[in-house]
Amino acid sequence: MAGTSRREFFRQLFNPPELGLMGVGTASRNSTLTTEQEASRFLAQATLGADYDLIQQVASLGIEPWIDAQFALPQSQLLDYVYAELYDETLIGAETPWRELFRYALWQTTLYGQDLLRQRVALALSEIFVISTETDAIYGVANGAADWYDMLLRNAFGNFRDLLQDVTLHPLMGSFLSHAGNRKTNLAENRFPDENYAREIMQLFTIGLFLLNDDGSFILDGNNEPIPTYDNSHITEFAKIFTGLQYDFDGDPHVWWTPDFNSGWLNPYTAVRPLKMWDEEHEPGSKTLLNGYVVPSGQTGMEDVNEVLDHLFNHPNVGPFIGRQLIQRLVKSNPSAGYVGRVTAVFNNNGSGVRGDMQAVIKAILLDDEARNSTHITDPAHGKLREPFFRFTQLVRAFHYTNPQGKFWDAGWNVESDLRQFMFNAPSVFNFFSPGYRPPGALSANGLTGPEFQLMNSYTAISTVNFWYSRLWWGYVIDLPDPTAEIRGQTYALDQPEPDLSYEVTLLGNIADLLDYLDLVLTSGTLSPEMRAIVETAVSGYQADGADPVDVVKMAIFLFMSCPEYAVQV
Repeated sequence: MAGTSRREFFRQLFNPPELGLMGVGTASRNSTLTTEQEASRFLAQATLGADYDLIQQVASLGIEPWIDAQFALPQSQLLDYVYAELYDETLIGAETPWRELFRYALWQTTLYGQDLLRQRVALALSEIFVISTETDAIYGVANGAADWYDMLLRNAFGNFRDLLQDVTLHPLMGSFLSHAGNRKTNLAENRFPDENYAREIMQLFTIGLFLLNDDGSFILDGNNEPIPTYDNSHITEFAKIFTGLQYDFDGDPHVWWTPDFNSGWLNPYTAVRPLKMWDEEHEPGSKTLLNGYVVPSGQTGMEDVNEVLDHLFNHPNVGPFIGRQLIQRLVKSNPSAGYVGRVTAVFNNNGSGVRGDMQAVIKAILLDDEARNSTHITDPAHGKLREPFFRFTQLVRAFHYTNPQGKFWDAGWNVESDLRQFMFNAPSVFNFFSPGYRPPGALSANGLTGPEFQLMNSYTAISTVNFWYSRLWWGYVIDLPDPTAEIRGQTYALDQPEPDLSYEVTLLGNIADLLDYLDLVLTSGTLSPEMRAIVETAVSGYQADGADPVDVVKMAIFLFMSCPEYAVQV
């Protein structure tokens, strides 16, 4: 966002110029896929990473039946895991659950959780509805962060209106966007309602800055200019709606005095309780919202909040605004207008008259022709750069990293420093990257976005490759807890996780078999002949030099993880 106005940010996001591709030269990736390869390609879009068994399962079952089976699975519960394994809930008020405990729970779920589609969608939502564990207040409430992720997991397969409600009332969002403790106007004290959440719930969470057609393109005025969805007067009015909300500190052991509205703050007790309305601090009177819509005077604070959430939820922008970003996170950076329009239609009506049905939206995204038809692979405008975080999750899931203790507890310092992306730790409410970011070069010249490229620079281009090398050869995979530190009353001397490469070693009788296997698991059968020849020459030479068989396999995995055709998911 540096150097870019909010208007320009959204103009770039939704109205890239229609230019023919120029200056693009690329090897021709394979687009004639087997059933197994298509299953692998789907799982790269829909999960945190698949192993060979899961690919076989989906190939046998079918993609849509697998989605339906995932919808039926119970969700992972991070807060339960935090309290059972990492933090004694009875210590709230006496000890602080630092961020690392949340990260341990997150990685444990990432590696061992079975609700793969739910997790993938919830993490996509986390990059739209952003809170950051980097802030001082949130850093010390690991249980609150776990509860936030549980909330996203729950709503990933629910209804978007419920998601809006839960996001608005979650104490971590109340802290991050400062509407917890938001008070009504007091002219004598020159105090006015905080406008932060009022602005971002419109700009980032629901409708964006400009009116959109269902296909995501701008609605233009008589001067061929986009039409703003709101102005500053609307922000002021929306801010009045979100007054009176405060942390629920009833029974909070941190508050030992007679409480009033100002007594609450974000702590391990309040971090897992929805915000509470204090009507005496809620702005009275009517509020005029979008398109002249008036919230009447005389309602309770929560009646006002519910009415404004309904008002935003039913705005026609929500389908194309949210749908396009979910497509970007799961499938491709530059969806066509038709793709966005088809997803919007399902958001508006799931076929049974229901608006905002997330399961229907997920199916519409993942089963669309632009997601499933392999002929799109050869289109240089298709696909997306894989997010660094998900490259790591794929590595550890595909090659079965584990330790004897069965605890994949990663504090994430190296993920954060080398990959520059640890989920729930974005630098701002604008996420790790802008959905409208255009990297310099061919993409920018052709008016195409490449959001994840915003994380790539002269440092990460090297550190990412070194990261894969260290995870494969040095035996240093994750940042384990200090063996002297007590976690829920005991210490843990955990071993570094190691991959199980026993099956891959059996394929070394013919290097071509190993490359076929890795192409299936990592690049979904889309590796170009040119790239395959490069990898085969290097791996064959390494094997001929007498390298240990496990090291030969690691070399092959390393080359796949480092090559551009793995980095770009098609």
